[in-house]
Amino acid sequence: MANEKYVPGHSRTLARWDGEAYKPQVCLSSIAFQSTMNMLEKVNMCTAGQTVQSPSSMTRSVQLEGEVIDTTAVGGQTVEDSLEELYEVQDVEFTTKTPDLWRLSDGPFGYKYFYGFISDLSDNYQASEDATFSATLTVQDKPTTIDPNTP
Repeated sequence: MANEKYVPGHSRTLARWDGEAYKPQVCLSSIAFQSTMNMLEKVNMCTAGQTVQSPSSMTRSVQLEGEVIDTTAVGGQTVEDSLEELYEVQDVEFTTKTPDLWRLSDGPFGYKYFYGFISDLSDNYQASEDATFSATLTVQDKPTTIDPNTP
């Protein structure tokens, strides 16, 4: 394949709908989308003792990692979500039981739109390194390529 083009990893971005616009997530170093078909296994006399598998459900998630950025020196909140904002979003999602709308860029392939919860969020402060964080978004339904906010 002589004309193939590699897609650079930095072309993938993640943004959260804040009620007015999609708000980019701050200084991400990696973003991974995972789709898993969960399998139901059974073994019985009818299967002659062999394991038979069949699809039972689909789960999807987005794992992200990034650097913790202090935006207070430049006037507080920036266009991007800071780590503290993500903790606040997670608390609101828990209290309201309502997922947020997310937009995941696939670079030249367009966008995936999905509703999801910040199901896991952690930070890591090591003495000799910049502070980092990681999170998992649990996707609620099959992502779509159509923005739910488009009239």
